[in-house]
Parts: sequence; structure tokens; C-alpha cells
Amino acid sequence: MRVTTFALAGFLAIAASAVMAETPAQQVQQDNSNIHQLNTDIRNNEADVNKDSADARHDQADIDRDRLDRNADQAREDRDLAKGDIKGADYWNRQRKDENAEISHDKKDLAHSRLDVHNAKSRLAKDVKVRNHDVAKRNRAASKI
Repeated sequence: MRVTTFALAGFLAIAASAVMAETPAQQVQQDNSNIHQLNTDIRNNEADVNKDSADARHDQADIDRDRLDRNADQAREDRDLAKGDIKGADYWNRQRKDENAEISHDKKDLAHSRLDVHNAKSRLAKDVKVRNHDVAKRNRAASKI
């Protein structure tokens, strides 16, 4: 009795899964929809990578510009000290310290931008991998039609 109950339950489970299974045409249609969405995500991720990379380049340019200004302020301070102009040297020293603070802030921005680039590239790679898997699955289902 037990064996027939288990056998009957197993048979019904297999039959139910066969009835609920999608036809290859339905599977291809579903996979095409998934692939379409993944392509949209990939384009968006590529745009994020480009935007974040541009932000990182902009941050690096800010750092370079601030370093040039800081070095120029140091040269002016040294020149004023050589002339004996203590007041002028103090002014350029304060300017240089302000530039150092700007550089520090820009370095933090650059670190965040680089992290954003890394995360966007990771999302992009993941979406491409999933899309490629779905394309292969769709092609297998399409070959059965």
C-alpha cells in the first residue's frame, strides 16, 4: 500500500510538472524578454561607467590644478621671505594651506569616484555574464522549435 501511494504521488508530481512546463516557444519568448531587459541594464551600466570615469578624471584634474596653485604659492612665499616681507610670506602660507585642504578634499572625491567606477564595472560584468547565459539558454530552447 505504501509503495503504491509513493509511486502514485511521484507519478502525479511528474505529470503536474510536465503539464506546467513551458513549451520551447514560450521559453524563447520569456528569454527574449529577459535578454531585452538585461541589454537595457547593460547600456545603463555602461553609461554609469563613462560618467563615473569622467568624474574621476575631473577630480584628478582638480587635484593637479590645486597642486600647481599650491606650488606657486610656495614659490611666492619663498620669494617674499627672501625679500624680508614677512606679511606677504604669511599671506602666501595661508593660501598654500587652503590649497592643501582643497587637495585633501579632492583626493576624497577621487577615491569615491574610483569606487563608483569599480562598482559600475562589476555590475556591468555581472549583467553581461547573465545575459550571455540567457542567450545560450534561449538558443537551446529555440533549436527545439
